[in-house]
Amino acid sequence: TAHHHIKPEVLSIRERMTIILNKIKTDSFTVFGELFSVEEGRMGVVVTFIAILELLRQSMIEMVQSEPFAPIHIKAIAN
Repeated sequence: TAHHHIKPEVLSIRERMTIILNKIKTDSFTVFGELFSVEEGRMGVVVTFIAILELLRQSMIEMVQSEPFAPIHIKAIAN
């Protein structure tokens, strides 16, 4: 019989949301690309992007872009 090994998902969206909130500040902007880690590969990019979208949905962060193709910046929203 075939054996299937199920590995627990290492990357959690909730955990990533917390990590992102710890990296960014309320008084200055962080460059969007700095929140991603090449070492994590595609899955890391996906989890980070979903976490950013969820933080935006919950109005915990704001994103700005001065013009098309300009860098995107993220800032935490003060409570």
